[in-house]
Amino acid sequence: MSSTLHTFRSRLVKAAAPAALAALAWLAATANANAASSCEAVSGRYVEWAVSENCQSPVGLCIAGEYRGMVKGDFEGTATSLIPTADTPTTNVVLFTSDSTIHAKVMGKTGDLIIKNAGAFRNPGGDIIDLQVIAGGTGELAGATGALRASGTFDFDAGMGESEYIGSICLPQP
Repeated sequence: MSSTLHTFRSRLVKAAAPAALAALAWLAATANANAASSCEAVSGRYVEWAVSENCQSPVGLCIAGEYRGMVKGDFEGTATSLIPTADTPTTNVVLFTSDSTIHAKVMGKTGDLIIKNAGAFRNPGGDIIDLQVIAGGTGELAGATGALRASGTFDFDAGMGESEYIGSICLPQP
């Protein structure tokens, strides 16, 4: 092996070691957190519509709706960013982030699920995908974690949409 290649590999291993250790520590912490949680697979549908009253969105988009299925309850959301990409002129796809709260009943418990959303939509066209990361909860859903993946449609002209969701919700064990 050439000296240059050996030096490169040594530097690569030294540079990668802290990242690998951090990843292992994160996995161990996640495993410990999940060990103290009860997780359940969930699925269903939700309907949503644009709302303008009391909308505090920095990009002017707020929604409300209703979850059905294994997660039940009304929700409201506020878009925090709309991000066109270099491909938006060709695809009509725009990325988004938002904060939402589901006033939920899930796994026989009630409370609010606090959600951080990230996704993409196509307008015109109406296609939407949304990763809904559960960042916490209140009431009997305090400490909730997990994520829902949603896909469906949202017609911006009509201000309405419908999506299916699937994912898992984890609740701390007493």
